[in-house]
Amino acid sequence: MKASTFRNIAAKFLAPAALAMSVGATSAVAADPVKITVANFADVQAVANVAKYVLETKLNIPVQFVNADLGVQYQGLARNDVDIMVGGWMPITHHNYYEKYKDNLDDVRVIYTGGKIGWAVPDYVPASELDSFADLNKPDVKSKLHSTITGVEPGTGEMQTSEKAMKAYNLDGYNLQSSSEAGMLASLQRAYASKQWIVATVFSPHWLFQKYKMRYLKDPKGAMGGDEQIHAFASKQFASKNPRAYAFFKHYDINLQEVEAVQFDGVNSNNFPAAAKKWVDAHPDRVKAWLAQ
Repeated sequence: MKASTFRNIAAKFLAPAALAMSVGATSAVAADPVKITVANFADVQAVANVAKYVLETKLNIPVQFVNADLGVQYQGLARNDVDIMVGGWMPITHHNYYEKYKDNLDDVRVIYTGGKIGWAVPDYVPASELDSFADLNKPDVKSKLHSTITGVEPGTGEMQTSEKAMKAYNLDGYNLQSSSEAGMLASLQRAYASKQWIVATVFSPHWLFQKYKMRYLKDPKGAMGGDEQIHAFASKQFASKNPRAYAFFKHYDINLQEVEAVQFDGVNSNNFPAAAKKWVDAHPDRVKAWLAQ
């Protein structure tokens, strides 16, 4: 699902050559690339690579990926160091970042709906023993989980919300273990292979639900929030800087199931650009709608 973990700091926005992950085909006329800031999550990689392929092959607009942690992405947009992000989770997951930078962001559109974050367990964990956040306080459950919730990168909206859930359900005896998405998935794979108990912080859309039989824990207090909308947020200068690319993003939408399809193909092939190309080439009517002005 994922590329290697990206750990760029804000200063790197001042050195585009250091930040570039890839620059695709350019137009015959020299032009500044559209800088899409991305993170090491497969949903972002899927959505960003589809946009990149369309911009470069249908509009001859070069694209540069700028890899950064989430807070740096929002800061980069607010400072006009990058042009757009395609993974802004609202209203809960990225709430703190949005509130901090909203006056300097352009909320371009909702790309897709139905996003969700939560904690999940493999289906082989009996629901009679562990079905909700409240069950985590059972001594036997806590013992089988080794008092650990397996998380992802620190500072992500997913982890910030998980910290609130820890307080809401009085899970003081647990360790919310920071890692990376790759680290979380590796832990899940090991646990799944030996049928060990594990609780992992996860989100939808995610290809893991196609590979593993998993279920979300019930969250009666709503500590993890409800359904989320995934937004494209741009810098204030983007619309005037590149009006044709901006018009594309104003029309760009893709549903959750389509995101998961690109994710799954990208993970299995270890090639998100190829997965994006395959999906775009198979959906010419969708692309036609995106290119409307």
